[in-house]
Amino acid sequence: MREFERIKRIIDLVSQLWAYDHTLTLGRLLEKWIWTDWIESRGDIFHPEDTQTEQRLNEAIKRAQSSSTSPSELTELQKNIINKIEELWPLVPDQRFGQFLSNYAFGHFMSHPPKMMLQQNDETILQAMQQCFVK
Repeated sequence: MREFERIKRIIDLVSQLWAYDHTLTLGRLLEKWIWTDWIESRGDIFHPEDTQTEQRLNEAIKRAQSSSTSPSELTELQKNIINKIEELWPLVPDQRFGQFLSNYAFGHFMSHPPKMMLQQNDETILQAMQQCFVK
């Protein structure tokens, strides 16, 4: 079983990174900062272990902090997405971050080419996650 506490750490890191690059959608943010080389080499963004994801998020935040931009407050939509991830991911704690997003956010758009499904707008992603676990 994967370490449960990593979920909160990764979500917090995503929130911090998003504050530095708040004009991007969630998919574009992750693509730009942590998944670019995986996409270029394998096209597979959903299988990296969370230790790798956490390390890349920490590195990305350091790069963002060293840039000239300062963090901004997340929008309500961004906060809602983060909150929805916080609500859903603990229900499936053995899933890696990418795997979770594949299953409950981006995976709803699997008919799109892998690089295109990350370009879904945040409203669509939130809507997909809101429909999860609804019976």
